[in-house]
Amino acid sequence: MKRTVLWSAIGIALALTAPPVQAEPARSADLPTLIDQAMRKSPGLQAKKRAYEAARGRVISAWLPDDPMFGVDVEGQPDFFNFSGRADNEYMVSQTIPFPTTLILRGQVALRDAQMAFQQYKEKERDVIWHLEQPYYEFYLAKKTGAALEEVRALLEKLAETARRRYEANQASLQDVLKAQIERSKVDIELYRTAQEEHLAQAHLSHILNLPLNTPYELPEERHSPPLSWTHEELEQLAVRMRPELRAAELGIKRAKTSRALALTRWLPDVTGRIEARQFRNGNPRERDTFIGVTVPVWSLLKGAGGEWKSAGKDVEEAEAAYQELKNEVLLSVHEAYAKAKTAEHALGVYEQFTLPQAKQQVELALSAYEAGRAGFLELIDAQRMLRDAQMAYYTFQAQHEMALSSLRLAIGGPLSDESRATGADERRTP
Repeated sequence: MKRTVLWSAIGIALALTAPPVQAEPARSADLPTLIDQAMRKSPGLQAKKRAYEAARGRVISAWLPDDPMFGVDVEGQPDFFNFSGRADNEYMVSQTIPFPTTLILRGQVALRDAQMAFQQYKEKERDVIWHLEQPYYEFYLAKKTGAALEEVRALLEKLAETARRRYEANQASLQDVLKAQIERSKVDIELYRTAQEEHLAQAHLSHILNLPLNTPYELPEERHSPPLSWTHEELEQLAVRMRPELRAAELGIKRAKTSRALALTRWLPDVTGRIEARQFRNGNPRERDTFIGVTVPVWSLLKGAGGEWKSAGKDVEEAEAAYQELKNEVLLSVHEAYAKAKTAEHALGVYEQFTLPQAKQQVELALSAYEAGRAGFLELIDAQRMLRDAQMAYYTFQAQHEMALSSLRLAIGGPLSDESRATGADERRTP
């Protein structure tokens, strides 16, 4: 018994003297830094980059003909694999060169493949950024909503204290005190829900960044995007110029047309040249030969007439139809994101100029009137609810505005900057 008490005392002493477990410090949720980390760690983006590098490495080989051939013809053998001195040796070098248009068109097809792979890589970049920005602004909304609810809770504490003092002075009923406590309980529920939403948004960020899902984040200094100064027409033109997915589809049309030209000219003859030198058994070369031959396009013409030419034409039509369908979808996404951004932008202006100041003023007036006995507690609670709803709606519109701008950047394929307004050449260029 004494030994048990002794060990218990030692355990308690160790627990009291042990250093506290340090919680993991919160990471700064600076959006440009997070985007840079996501770009470096995204497996899907790295796969697209490797696909582009592989396609680019196949371009040069497509321009070149097949390797030449060197051979030795041993004649006059007394038996198979009996290379005696009585045999004659004939040395030969040959090279087959496709018709020039075949090499040119084949190289252009490989070049288009590389350019399409590059645009697909750039499209994946925009997709990674969008998938990071969406949970980032959800985290921002949860953080700001939690802060607003904390302010509301502090206000309710003040209202509850006022109601308690008036009740003790027989100037108010017990119902006022109970109403304040009920409202505070509702806010506590909202705070708990917001905390869970904040945790979930942080988990989404950590998932994208390949970090532990319980990694905490803290918001840096706020940087809100300026009002949208673009028109529908400007954004449509920018999307057609800059959207990598559209650029890849446009290159797909050019590739299909080049493949069609290759199919139509595949029957043009290949040229084979060969030189030979025969060494007789006495050791002196006595004879030299030269050979030039061309292919006869019997089967090539039959293949083309049998459906290859028609199939190549259908590939072009398919690529053109796919481009038009994609273009329509891109332009629709531009209009959708634009409408959401302008709606949120307009709402923010109204809340900043009118709704929030008036809601705060209404709470102050209702509190003064209640303390003076000129208004009931229900009016005070209604004013508090309006302020709470206004604050939460304001932060919701802020997050929606940023998320809509993120979707708009994804739709046009680049940033909304003055350089983008001037030209989309930087996004179109393939290194």
